Amino acid sequence: MRTASNLLHTARRIGLAAAGGLVCALALSAQAADFAVYPLRVFFAPGERSAAVGVNNTGGQPIRFQLSLVEWTQDAAGKDVYTESKELIFFPRLFTVQAGEQGVVRIGPKRAYAGKERTFRVFVDELPDDSAKPAASGITFSIRFAIPVFMGTLGTKAQGVIEPLALKDGKLLAAVRNDGSAHFRIESMEIVSDKGYSHKTDGWYLLAGARRLHTLDLPREACLAAHRLELRVKTIDGGDGYLNATIDVDPAQCGS
Repeated sequence: MRTASNLLHTARRIGLAAAGGLVCALALSAQAADFAVYPLRVFFAPGERSAAVGVNNTGGQPIRFQLSLVEWTQDAAGKDVYTESKELIFFPRLFTVQAGEQGVVRIGPKRAYAGKERTFRVFVDELPDDSAKPAASGITFSIRFAIPVFMGTLGTKAQGVIEPLALKDGKLLAAVRNDGSAHFRIESMEIVSDKGYSHKTDGWYLLAGARRLHTLDLPREACLAAHRLELRVKTIDGGDGYLNATIDVDPAQCGS
C-alpha cells in the first residue's frame, strides 16, 4: 500500500454558536471525543489486494465506529457524487476503540479492475455514546471522516488541461479538465497579472474524465491595470506540476 501522507488527521467535535438570530442545530458535546485516522488516502496499485487503515482513539472515553462504502464520481459540473457500493471488502463494519488504543480497518478489492482508475470513499462514522450526559441544549452530533480509496490499473495516468480562459465582469472563468484515466489534485489556483497583482485559492480533486469550472474574482483596480493575466494551477497526487494559461485583458471585461 502506498500512502500520500503519514500525518494523522484528528477529528474533533465542534460547537457552533448561534449567530444572526439563527440557532444552529449542532452544539458542543459535553464529552468531546477525539480520534485520528491514517493514512489520509489509500492507493491500490494493480495486483495489490489489501490495505490497513489505523483508527486511533486519542481521547479519554471508548468510541464506537461504523463503516460504509460509496463509489465516488464527479458530475458534469465537477461536483462530487456518491453512490452506495459493494465493490470493496472492508471490515470490521462495526467496532469499538478503547481510550488510548488503536483499531485497524482492512480494505481490499473484490476483483481486478481494468480501464480507468476507480475511486471510492470509505466513511468512518463515530456513533453516539448512549451513556454520555447530553449537552445543555440536549443536542449532540458525531464526526464523519471520509477516506478516499483509489483503485489503479495498468497504464492509468492523469492529464490536466485548462480550457481557454474567459474574463467577464471582473471574474476569471477557468475550466480545468482531466482528460486522463487517473485522478489528480489541484493544490492551488493562482491569478498573476503583468502588473504585479496575484491571488491564490485552494483547489480540489479532479477525477478521471471530469471537468470543473472555477470562477475567480479579480478586483476591478487590478483588472483595469492589467494587460494580461496568467492562471497557474499547481497539481499534485498524479499531476505533480503546473498547468498554465493566459488571457489578454480588455477593460470592458472588468465590470463597473
